[in-house]
Amino acid sequence: MEKRTSNIFWGAILIVVGILFLGTNLDWFDLHWTFGGIARFWPLLLILAGVFAFLNRRRTIYNATSALLIAFAIPLGIFTCVDDGVNDWKDGHDWHVDFDDDDDDDNDNHFDHKSSSTDTVDGNGYKNFYSVPIATGITETKLKIGGGAAEFDLEESTSNLFEASTHLQYRSGYVLTEDLANGVKTIEFEQKGKKGNFHFDSDENFDNDVIIRLNKAPIWDIDLGIGAGEVDFDFSDYKVKKLNMNSGAADIDVKLGDKVDNVEVDINSGVTSVKLSVPEGVGCELRMDGALSSKDLDGFEKVGSGVWQTPGFDKATKKIKVDADTGLSSIKIVRY
Repeated sequence: MEKRTSNIFWGAILIVVGILFLGTNLDWFDLHWTFGGIARFWPLLLILAGVFAFLNRRRTIYNATSALLIAFAIPLGIFTCVDDGVNDWKDGHDWHVDFDDDDDDDNDNHFDHKSSSTDTVDGNGYKNFYSVPIATGITETKLKIGGGAAEFDLEESTSNLFEASTHLQYRSGYVLTEDLANGVKTIEFEQKGKKGNFHFDSDENFDNDVIIRLNKAPIWDIDLGIGAGEVDFDFSDYKVKKLNMNSGAADIDVKLGDKVDNVEVDINSGVTSVKLSVPEGVGCELRMDGALSSKDLDGFEKVGSGVWQTPGFDKATKKIKVDADTGLSSIKIVRY
């Protein structure tokens, strides 16, 4: 009796799961499959293990089905606890960052400019200002931003090519370098010291802010490397032709515009929430590799395995192509 009941149960589970996956692949319905979302049902496995213990003629938990369910429940429960801790850290807690003060000046090699390291100290931390002046003869501008444990915001600069204002809880947190070669301007604004250590501290109100200011005149090729933090960049009035986003546990909100005919967006993320806003009149395509990630797409149609497009994408004169390689991430694309 026990064996027959177990076979019926597992057979029903396989049928239901198979129908759900088949329906998702054939677009019968739209389910947002994420490993984190599935893992939250781990207590159900313990309940089922108890049910099979009662069904066992000896009323014992020491049976193959219960043991298998418990073996799955334990790692899923651990993952859920860790995932909740990461989300709490991102949503409401503060960061304290201690950096090794080694000044690796030798790593600057060919760059022709390094910003001043003078800090302004107030009662809430250290303030610093960085800038790159506008130069003639520039055909392309490449910007690399690397950092974390901060809130990143975007504003316009009318007097310089690039500016950054930081308000941090640690001294000399960033280094700005620039280079001009063959008409290509390269700007790197990165967190100082590869040996930096991030410490969570809920007893103190640490608030790290980084404001990036860009000139709207040039065409931008931007590389964002944000380990952990919040990014709110409105590029709708900027000529961004390429945007590369590499993140660990970040919350990213980016708005793109229609100033460039063809825009390439690459997303490589771990446990990250990404929201992209794209113009209604621009064709958009998403290619996504990340079975455990969720997606929320506004007005997209599935045209192939892991490929979604807005209607009329092939004939659109302006296009945004998004290539996402994600872990346990959430990607949302809205049109405005």
